[in-house]
Amino acid sequence: MFKVVSLDFGGTIAHEIEQDYVVYHKVLNELGYSINLNLVEKALRDARAWWREEKAKTGRVWNMKAYVELIERVLKALELPTEKTVDFLKILPHRIRFRVYDDVKPTLEELKRRGYRLIVISNVSSLKNLSIYISSIGLKDYFELLIASGTVGFEKPDPRIFKLALEKTNVSPGEMIHVGDDYEADYIGAENAGLTGVLLDRKNVYKDKNCRKIMKLTELLDLLT
Repeated sequence: MFKVVSLDFGGTIAHEIEQDYVVYHKVLNELGYSINLNLVEKALRDARAWWREEKAKTGRVWNMKAYVELIERVLKALELPTEKTVDFLKILPHRIRFRVYDDVKPTLEELKRRGYRLIVISNVSSLKNLSIYISSIGLKDYFELLIASGTVGFEKPDPRIFKLALEKTNVSPGEMIHVGDDYEADYIGAENAGLTGVLLDRKNVYKDKNCRKIMKLTELLDLLT
C-alpha cells in the first residue's frame, strides 16, 4: 500500500509563464543594463548549447556551480562584467514566474485528505531555488520533503535520488509512487529504483510508450483507489 506520493515539479506541478531569455532580460534591466532582447536570447541559447555539450561529455549534474558558469557565459557574450553573476543569481529565482496546472491543487487536497504524505523530487539547481519556486505558487505547505538534484549531487533517472527519498521518508520502495512528465527521468527512473512510476502525459507526447500513464493529475486518484 502506498504511503508517499512523490511528484516532479516543472511540467508536472507547474510551468514557467515566460520564456527564460525574457526573464534574463528583465534581471539585466534591474541590474542597470539595457540590452537588446534578441542579443540576450542568442547569448542564452549559446550558453545552453554549451551546457548540453558539457553534460553529454562529462555527465555533470546541473547545480549552482554549473548555473554560475552558464550565467558567466551569458554575461561575457553580452560584454558585461562577470562579477555581476552573483547579483544576477540572487535576483533570478525570484523573477521566474510559474503557473500551477489546474488539476494540481484539487489532487493535492484529495491526496492529503486520504492521508498520503507528499514530496517533490526535481532536477533543479538547488534546494533553495526549488523552495523559492514552490513557495511562490503557494504550495509549500503541502509537501513534507523537497529534493533538488543540484543539492544532493545526482539527478533523475539516477536511482540514487529516489533511494534518498525512500531513506528520508523511511518507507520501502513499494510504499512510494512517483509521478512526472518525463518518461526517462521520472517513469523509468522510478521503476529502476523499485518504485511505482506514473507518466503524466498531458499533451500525449508519449503516445507510443506502453507504460502506466495518465493525462491529468486527477487521474492519479483513480490509480490509488
